[in-house]
Amino acid sequence: MSKNKKKAKLQKKQSRLSNKKIGIMVAVAAVVVIAAGAMVYWQKNRAVDEKLDYDPAKYVKIGEYKGVQVSLEVTDEDIQDEIDNVREDNASYEQLTGTTQTGQTIRASFEGYVDGKKMDDTCGEDYVELGSGDWLDGFEENLTGVNTGDSVVFTVPVPEGTYGDPALDGKNVEFHATVLYICGEEILPEYSDDFVKKVSKNKYKTTAEYNEYLKKKLHKENEDQKAEYAWSDVLETCEADQYPKSLLEDCKQEVLQGYYDMAAVYNCSKEEIFPAFGYDSEETFVNSDLEPLAEDTAKEYLAAQAIAQKENISYTREELQEYIKEQYEDMTDEYDSPEAFEKDRKGYLERQMLLEQVKNWIADHAKYSG
Repeated sequence: MSKNKKKAKLQKKQSRLSNKKIGIMVAVAAVVVIAAGAMVYWQKNRAVDEKLDYDPAKYVKIGEYKGVQVSLEVTDEDIQDEIDNVREDNASYEQLTGTTQTGQTIRASFEGYVDGKKMDDTCGEDYVELGSGDWLDGFEENLTGVNTGDSVVFTVPVPEGTYGDPALDGKNVEFHATVLYICGEEILPEYSDDFVKKVSKNKYKTTAEYNEYLKKKLHKENEDQKAEYAWSDVLETCEADQYPKSLLEDCKQEVLQGYYDMAAVYNCSKEEIFPAFGYDSEETFVNSDLEPLAEDTAKEYLAAQAIAQKENISYTREELQEYIKEQYEDMTDEYDSPEAFEKDRKGYLERQMLLEQVKNWIADHAKYSG
């Protein structure tokens, strides 16, 4: 089994013992834009009066955006992809014996105790990739160099905020763990009636029934995401060869801030968050991917601003406040109130709000099939 497959499997089956490192990419946008150009105001029915010191239409060429055709059809390929995902989620491994080494994925059972009391949240059986750093500091190390079938007892500290439980956070946990086996090649289950019965807990009896369920499930997901699909199609028709300089710089800062925010949400340091996304360091990210991500962000905002200008798309103060409250829910550790959050991120939040309004307008005027 390749390391990448092991990693994917580990991430899917990771228990709460994981150090909460993340595997999602963050989509972020610009904060405050100050650049050369003509002053543009959007005033129709607006409680929030946005001002730009540039004309977005001078920087972005908008393609067809009215009545865009969007297919919500679920294809046989879509269903097969979903079947493959279900099989992957239920895969097993060739069970090897030997002495565990860094880089291997193992299956281990474990129980954690604090002051002699067993803590349910630290008990279980799971896959552990040795050397990944995905688990509590010291956990993987103590399972390295152990023979399969052997048990070990060790103590590791739990950082504050890991579990959200004062009985565990900041405590030393004594683990009693057993290495069950070393994972060899991945074994995918056969897609059969028996498999369907098992994964659906007998809700579906045949693969045909399960396929129909998957088709309805995927179609609902397509319906729920139709605004994003429509906007994505529109964005592909838009072109931008240059960007207001300050907008691009603001986008760079917002992309970085997105990573910093995720570090705070998932209780990681800034030094840890970039390796969690596959970068050696923040410097590596800055040198390789920051510029293109900032350009993509700037293009999206310029397109939304230009369409809003042409169609008089707006939002009310009440809509903005509701949006701010929703976004604030993930930032309560960083800001004392929604008002403080808005004050610090005002331009970013207003720009995000405008983007959402434009996406909804595009979705409302799109033509759907399937």
